Amino acid sequence: MKRGKILLVDDDEKDLFTTKKLLEKAGYMVIENLGWLGITKNVKYLQPDLVLLDVNMPALSGDLVCDLIKEFTEKSKIPVLFYSSYDEVYLREMKTLKGIADYIVKGDIFQLYRKISLHMKKRGNN
Repeated sequence: MKRGKILLVDDDEKDLFTTKKLLEKAGYMVIENLGWLGITKNVKYLQPDLVLLDVNMPALSGDLVCDLIKEFTEKSKIPVLFYSSYDEVYLREMKTLKGIADYIVKGDIFQLYRKISLHMKKRGNN
């Protein structure tokens, strides 16, 4: 039984693969989006329960991608969580500036599971 659908956006194939496997192991359906291209289409048509968005991407950073998808997430109330190797101080500031639901520091598996579970429960998913 799937616990919810996550749109995972990252420009690093290794991080994308590893995070996808961790989330699938926890029972989530994961849709991969390598880089930022196609993100608005995926948000609009696939209607994920949550968007897990890498912040540090070349060409268009995650905070700018967040601006692109904001109209879709605000209409459907899909939470966006920044997912980054940046430190928590920076991510906390970005959360406030961009009005995102939350952030997760890459490499902290406990935080990954805990925060995604929390936001999925808020959306009515187990």
